[in-house]
Amino acid sequence: MNEQLPTSPAPSATGGTETHVQRSWRIRLVTGACLSALLGLGVSLVHLVWPSPLMFALFMTLGQGAFGVAMVLYAITIFADLKKRKVL
Repeated sequence: MNEQLPTSPAPSATGGTETHVQRSWRIRLVTGACLSALLGLGVSLVHLVWPSPLMFALFMTLGQGAFGVAMVLYAITIFADLKKRKVL
């Protein structure tokens, strides 16, 4: 009953050269992109629920800016992954 689960081989045994530090900056970029998109969605939702000139101005500046930052961060992560896989 006390059987051990098989463990995965070490990254060097599988030929992986990516270190924890290299993965962590990509994870941080994707996390930043998600948080920025959530901020943009929150501002959009506030503008949808309470439409006013002030909320429209906030949506146009903060909301769309947050969506833009999210797209740029995500695009950087995608291009870095494609370069790592030697597609680009």
